[in-house]
Amino acid sequence: MMNINSTLYIVLTIFVALITAILGPIIVTWVKIKLEKKSTQTPMSDALETSTLVDTQLEIIMNELECDRVWIAQFHNGGYFYPTGRSIQKFSIFYEKCTPDTPNIQQIFQNIPVSLFPRVLSKVYKDNELYVSDVNGEEDSYGLEFFTNQCGTKAACIVGLHSLDDHLIGIMGVSFKEPHYLEKDKWIFLRQKVGVVGTLLSEYLYTTTKK
Repeated sequence: MMNINSTLYIVLTIFVALITAILGPIIVTWVKIKLEKKSTQTPMSDALETSTLVDTQLEIIMNELECDRVWIAQFHNGGYFYPTGRSIQKFSIFYEKCTPDTPNIQQIFQNIPVSLFPRVLSKVYKDNELYVSDVNGEEDSYGLEFFTNQCGTKAACIVGLHSLDDHLIGIMGVSFKEPHYLEKDKWIFLRQKVGVVGTLLSEYLYTTTKK
């Protein structure tokens, strides 16, 4: 007569075989679907997917804040200093949405050295936010008069965009053609959207780097 241990061993073996027979094909199918989906992702499709998601967020921001322009600039390397080879830090506007009667500035702000806007970027780097409700009327506008003269901006909010590991990877700007006071609930909304956009850009950058 079989002992209890032998019986349990046989029962367990049969149970494992049944589970494997049932779940095996399901697991194989799931893995194949995942691999097929992953194989269809290309650098171009990744970029377009991220751009579409970011563009949607900018549209939501414009509608909620009723601003004239919203843009996103990202930091990047822009050559090297001679003779040390130290990287030159620059930024470029990659995303922008404007009202029909507001001029685009994306083409103006390409490969801009951070040294041209030290006060603005230092403020954002330190405090994460910069808000000037009246560029011409406030005592300290952090050098944003340029935007008034060249871009028709009278009020602006500039907020830092951070990666998932809290590195500053870019800035988001919201501007108005007239002096504008941003109320507390609008600030809360903007900060939430900045977090969403920062996450989208961070996931894209880090995923692309790993590939």
